[in-house]
Parts: sequence; C-alpha cells; structure tokens
Amino acid sequence: AGSWAQRATPGDRLQFDGPGGSHRSSKDVDWHLLVGDESAFPAIAASIEALPAHARAIAFVVVDGPEHELDIDTRADVALTWLHRDSSPAPELLLPEAVAAADFPEGTFDVFVHGEAGEVRAVRKHLIADRGVDNSTASISPYWRRTFTDEAWREVKRGWMAEQARDTVPS
Repeated sequence: AGSWAQRATPGDRLQFDGPGGSHRSSKDVDWHLLVGDESAFPAIAASIEALPAHARAIAFVVVDGPEHELDIDTRADVALTWLHRDSSPAPELLLPEAVAAADFPEGTFDVFVHGEAGEVRAVRKHLIADRGVDNSTASISPYWRRTFTDEAWREVKRGWMAEQARDTVPS
C-alpha cells in the first residue's frame, strides 16, 4: 500500500478488505500454534475466532505493552500469552524464548508464525530443529525486518529467505 499512497491524489478510491491471507487453521490436527507480533495479530485473531468450540490453541503475541492487548472472541480453548517489548531488555528474544519454553500438548498441531524477520527465523529454527515441525506444512513468514524500510526489506527478502531455508536442518 505504500507505493499506492505515494502516488495517490485526492479523489482516488481505496478499499480495505481483511484481514486476508490464505492461512486457514487445519481441522485435522489436535491443536494449533499461532505466533507473531502486531503485524500478524489480525491473522492470528481471525484464525482463533474461526476455531470451533472443541478446538485447542496456544498463541504468543508480542506488543509494546499491556495497553496494546486486544480481546479475541472465541469459543475455542485458547491459551493466549501476551509478551511486552517495553518491559524487556531484549525484546527480539521474547517470542523465540516463549515458544522454546512452552509445554506443547500431545498430538498433532499446525503452525502459524509471522512477524519480524529475525524473530520469525529464530522461532522457525527451534520448531524445525527441536520440535520436529515439517516446514512444508507450516505457515512461517517474515512480514518485516527491524531497521529496514518496507522497500529495503523487499529488496533483500528473497536472498534472506533462501539463507533461512538452509539454516534449519532437523537434528
């Protein structure tokens, strides 16, 4: 939308539709793992709200502080953990450390991890190497990268993604 906004003139039409995306939580798993920051929260919230009453999910969402937490309306059994950047000496470690420390329920699960590139990469590495997640069935994607503009991130993202793919080999 940034490019459109730079070219927009009074009278141009804009339509919002969302949250969008292609992620749909699998119905054929025992539980769901959803991880991200405020950039991924609309997709996480939509996924949680769509879960049926018998579904189980664990979610980790990092935001600046408690005033940025939002309610999610769901019938599902959801353990949502809010992590706060403002109270952390190392905010980039909040998501990776929370996921690594989590007790995962027994059974099969699907994975949705989206947000800041470095955090997503660290969580991805842990899930594949330590938790045996099959990357081909997981939805894991960096939306943005700390210290990069959107345009600068798009310029390097393809190479960064190829490098990331090589750094997680199941043990």
